[in-house]
Amino acid sequence: MKAVQIFEYSSNLGVSLVDIPTPIVTNTQILIKGEYAGVNPHTLLAITGKVKIFDHYDFPVTLGNEISGVVVSVGDNVSNFQVGDRVYAMPPLDKMGTFAEYVAIDEQYVAKIPQKLSFEEAAAVPLSWLTTLQAFNVLSPKKGTKLFISGGTGGFGQIAVPYAVRHGLEVTISGSSEDKQLAKQLGAKTFIDYKNPNYNRFKNYFDFVIDTRGVSALNQQFKLLKKSGHLVSLNAGPNKRFSERQQKQFSVKQKAIFQLTGIIFDGMAALQRKKYDFLYVEPSGRQLAIYSDYLMEAAHKPVIDTVYNFNQINQAIERMQLGNNQGKIILKIREEEYLDD
Repeated sequence: MKAVQIFEYSSNLGVSLVDIPTPIVTNTQILIKGEYAGVNPHTLLAITGKVKIFDHYDFPVTLGNEISGVVVSVGDNVSNFQVGDRVYAMPPLDKMGTFAEYVAIDEQYVAKIPQKLSFEEAAAVPLSWLTTLQAFNVLSPKKGTKLFISGGTGGFGQIAVPYAVRHGLEVTISGSSEDKQLAKQLGAKTFIDYKNPNYNRFKNYFDFVIDTRGVSALNQQFKLLKKSGHLVSLNAGPNKRFSERQQKQFSVKQKAIFQLTGIIFDGMAALQRKKYDFLYVEPSGRQLAIYSDYLMEAAHKPVIDTVYNFNQINQAIERMQLGNNQGKIILKIREEEYLDD
């Protein structure tokens, strides 16, 4: 079968489409014939090795951590899925491998695709939805509070913004001027053009911030928070509270590193009497299944930026690296002739 792999960490972001054996399921796994896969920032982090602090990979490694497709085989102990089911999934980030024609994933990380969603739309959901749900679990925002999401029109924002609005939050997002119309479509009350931000008028304004930009923007985003405000970062770095909250068992060495790196972020927050948390999303088929109920109520479907064919994976990665996508970048996995463009 065809799969997208890397053979070492590299800063040039180039990947290879190779032939590898089709996986054989264990007793608790299901085999998914891939239709589409989501391309997200974790792909870049995995290629460059910036996830080494969290996850270890043995090379060669197959990339990708979101998939939609059809169940073609199930393990002996699988009870919730059967051959022919339309499913989507996000495997653990240390066991990625969804940029492949067939993917074997433990059933606890899989959910059935809502009838309203196509395979293409479903591939845009897993990481963004789980990140949204888990970020809100950390923040516990109440109706009527104010939330700022940096870069809120990308793959994460296309699910997080409508979710926040539906739960009664006043949402402000930032982006380029080209993103303004999409921001309105997603339900954001206020849009900030990052090229002409005028952040001073929002100083001490927000109750919550979800940071997607990382260390370079952290200090500015803390200034946007009210006293006792709460920021959760998807990109800056871990702290002690992160390792204590995660279900994944980290080593003593990893926890020590998290605590040391977190001193900077926690100290930055404490000086301004604010709170910092970091989120590295955890897979959950149970949480992914909640999206079906949400979709029935909200009637909001994922926003797709661009769909690339499997042999266009390097173009998809280049698009992700630019960082100006409006919605989710999707990779078409289904079997077909892989011709050069």
